[in-house]
Amino acid sequence: MATPAKISILSFVMLLVGQGDCQCFPKDIEIVQSKTGAIVQQKPEWKVTINKNCPCTILDASLVCPGFQTVEPVDPSVLQKQGDGCPLNRGLAITQSISFTYAWDDSYPFKIDPGFQIACS
Repeated sequence: MATPAKISILSFVMLLVGQGDCQCFPKDIEIVQSKTGAIVQQKPEWKVTINKNCPCTILDASLVCPGFQTVEPVDPSVLQKQGDGCPLNRGLAITQSISFTYAWDDSYPFKIDPGFQIACS
C-alpha cells in the first residue's frame, strides 16, 4: 500500500511531466538588430529579428517601443505602432523567428513586453 508521502511525491512528479518543456519567459525572446547596408532617405536600414528560444507558441506578443521612429514603412503584418507598444504578428501565433526592417539614424532599443501569452501543444 502506498504511503501518503509516496503519493505526494508521485503526484508532484506527474505534475512536472505533464507540464513538459512548455515554458517561455521574456528572457527566452531574443531581439537581434543589424544594419542591412541599405540607405533609405539618407538613414541606415536596420533589420530586426525576434527569435523565440523556447518550444512554446507565443500569442499577443508586443515590443515596448515608446518614441520609435522610421522613415521606411514597416510591414504592418509583422509590427504595428500603437502608442508606446508595438504588437507583433497582429497578436497571432508566433511559432518561429520573425523579422522586419526600419530606417533611422540609430538602432532602436526594442524590448519584449512581458505580457505575452503562451500556448502548449
